[in-house]
Amino acid sequence: MTQAMADFVGMGASHWVIFFAVYSFIGWIIEVIYRSSIQRRFINAGFLYGMFIPIYGFGALFVLVVYSFIRDFPDLLELLVYGVVLTAVEYAVGFLFEKIFKLKLWDYSNNRFNLHGRICLLFSLFWTALALVFVTFIHPVVARYLLVVDERHLTVAAFMFLAYMGIDVVFSVSSITAFRNRIAYLYDEYFNLSNVEIEKILNSFQRLRSAFPNLNRYIDSKINIEIKNRVNSMVKSVQEKIFQDLEGRRPFEKEFYDIVRDICEHEEFLRLKGFFHHNSSIYDHVRDVAYFSYQACKLLKLDYRSAARGAMLHDFFLYDWRNHDEPELARDKFHGFEHPRIALENAAKYFKLNDIERDIIVKHMWPLTLVPPKYKESFIVTFADKYLSSKEFLDEFARSRARKRNGRPRMKARTAAEEKE
Repeated sequence: MTQAMADFVGMGASHWVIFFAVYSFIGWIIEVIYRSSIQRRFINAGFLYGMFIPIYGFGALFVLVVYSFIRDFPDLLELLVYGVVLTAVEYAVGFLFEKIFKLKLWDYSNNRFNLHGRICLLFSLFWTALALVFVTFIHPVVARYLLVVDERHLTVAAFMFLAYMGIDVVFSVSSITAFRNRIAYLYDEYFNLSNVEIEKILNSFQRLRSAFPNLNRYIDSKINIEIKNRVNSMVKSVQEKIFQDLEGRRPFEKEFYDIVRDICEHEEFLRLKGFFHHNSSIYDHVRDVAYFSYQACKLLKLDYRSAARGAMLHDFFLYDWRNHDEPELARDKFHGFEHPRIALENAAKYFKLNDIERDIIVKHMWPLTLVPPKYKESFIVTFADKYLSSKEFLDEFARSRARKRNGRPRMKARTAAEEKE
């Protein structure tokens, strides 16, 4: 290891470029395997079109350069320095990308011990382990083969790589700029665009959204803000009015109930009253989401009938999502990913569904599920579901604290039998 690392010091520029190309390619392989295994399909990872991820190449070169300064350090301290250097590279790249393109390609905000969402302890440990593998196994082999190649051939290969990389960078920067512009256009004209136009804009950047799932969360949050602002601007205190209806449990509008009557009274659907959600039953939750979506879509002159029915059926799963097992959902399956499909299967079994209703049910968890909604009504329901779920969670948290202070036991959701009584 030491000899291979030492041989790097004093090499010509061609060697630097080729090392950068090789390690950028290896980084692409690592990311493709990682992201494809998570999404269960082939993903061309990275910002560039080609099979290179430069952050890995830069990280490898930094490790090689740093080695010349710490070659006499104890092995453990040397490894720690590599981890710090690679973490700093990741932070710097994330920072620069956010400042230049105003986009966040990755976000570790949900990970513990993160800094500004750009780095976190878990991935820093991963970079440290990767550095160990790099200096022990990867670089010695690569260096041994490159050192025997004629330098003239390396120079030609280096120029060819730089030319290709320059072209790829230009096209990739153009693509990310177009992405920002079209997403900004989507936000500004969201309610003036047809469903087909919205789907076309989202699908035109499928590769970027697959390579960087955080972009889906970025788009989702922006569209949710636009929906909320539009609803608020059209009707004064519309959310307060809706919640007043929901919390007071006053009879819903006759039109809304007529739309969802067959669902609400269906024997199999009534079983949802026996499954707990956040602070009530799943039945109560989907009814609240459906009514909110109905009101919002009616205000926005969208298909409020499909929105109401799709929202009523979006959580049509018949198991305890906190403790599930066969035959409903295997214990090792993740409820967040699986239940939209289960809900769609149950809904299609008992009710006739149109395309909008199907899209609402199967995509209401977006961006957790990677394919974005196809219709505006679907976005409304995803917003309503998250908005009301958050409210339910916070309300239950407040009640839980109050119960602890008063020494009262937690209330359970009413069963279907109790509802009939």
